[in-house]
Amino acid sequence: MTQGDFRRQWMRWHFGYEKHTRIIFQRLFKEIAISIPLDVLTEDNYKIIVNNSVNLDEFFKTYNNVYKYVGLIQGERTGKQINYQINKIENKDFSLDTFIALFERNILRYIIDFGGVRIRSVRREYVSFINEIIARGLNDNQTMSEITTGLDRLFRSRKWYRWQSMRISRTETTTAANYAATLASESSNTVMEKVWISSQDNRTRRPPNSPFDHYDMNGVKVELKETFNVSGERLLYPGDPKGSAGNVINCRCSVAQLPKRDNNGKVIRKRPL
Repeated sequence: MTQGDFRRQWMRWHFGYEKHTRIIFQRLFKEIAISIPLDVLTEDNYKIIVNNSVNLDEFFKTYNNVYKYVGLIQGERTGKQINYQINKIENKDFSLDTFIALFERNILRYIIDFGGVRIRSVRREYVSFINEIIARGLNDNQTMSEITTGLDRLFRSRKWYRWQSMRISRTETTTAANYAATLASESSNTVMEKVWISSQDNRTRRPPNSPFDHYDMNGVKVELKETFNVSGERLLYPGDPKGSAGNVINCRCSVAQLPKRDNNGKVIRKRPL
């Protein structure tokens, strides 16, 4: 499969992931908003009540569900690609059961350790967004009753937090899919390399519009355990939570997994067959 073929396939997959998970995130944001006791809000207490009504645990649960949904599908797809590349002559060594066991052991700890900062940031932005709406209403001399009536109508509308849900789902599906693809390679008995695949369109970040260059990262290949040097930041894959917001938010790049071969073109195994 050429880089162009992989890119087109990835964009189709990613669109499906993004569409599905956007609905999940929108449902989370709507359910939390509707649970806020608007009838008890006052100018003095609204910040405390809004903050206390936005449960961090619900965010972690949703992220866990999203990562499992995307990760298990992408891991299986990556495994099939690995076996396809090994070809019919050599034994195919990717096992879906092995990958699932590895994924299930790692995913919750991964979300807590690496996604925790991002999840807390999403929650903080959500709280601030609601508080800013209330503050603007107060500055416009609206009564709290007028403000909460407008909030209730907004919370129940289809557009509530829609754009933000799209941004979050795009970012998180990129991270989840590329993390799962990496685990799929780790679970294989084949020594793997990985290649950065960027979307290569006018939305792909690059100077001078961005200090981060994903456009020229396209085709960069490293060992599976090595990091990519993305404009000075070391990322294991596109969307790596260790990267800064400017480097990973809204990223649509992917990472292709390639079996490593010796000078004779034979696949290199981690353990003899």
